[in-house]
Amino acid sequence: MKAKIKATDNLWFDVEAEQEDELFKQIARVQEIFQYQGCGACGSTNIKFVSRLDTSDNDWLEIVCQDCRAKLIFGRTKKGGLIFPKIKWDQLSEKQQEHRINEKIYADKHRGYLPDKGWFIYKPKNCDS
Repeated sequence: MKAKIKATDNLWFDVEAEQEDELFKQIARVQEIFQYQGCGACGSTNIKFVSRLDTSDNDWLEIVCQDCRAKLIFGRTKKGGLIFPKIKWDQLSEKQQEHRINEKIYADKHRGYLPDKGWFIYKPKNCDS
């Protein structure tokens, strides 16, 4: 079985599987990861998929709005290493939760979901020099 999946106007995927359930899973993966058509913070369609390494060689995957600079970060499952968008409070690392503590009350009131569908504008903590 084959399927052609439209993620966005400019992004298409071909998926193939022997069984219906496997094809279903592949379609679901494409939709969960790649069907973002706009920024969750400002609504702009000017978004970019970004992959970068930090100073510790950690691989960061994110979608960044080119207008308001908000980003949606992705995590990896421990088993299988599949990526997923971090849209819930409990998906954030302790450090991310600490940095985004102002979103905790919202998440508590919305079954754990983060505001703006997980998108946020990174604001470095002020350094005392």
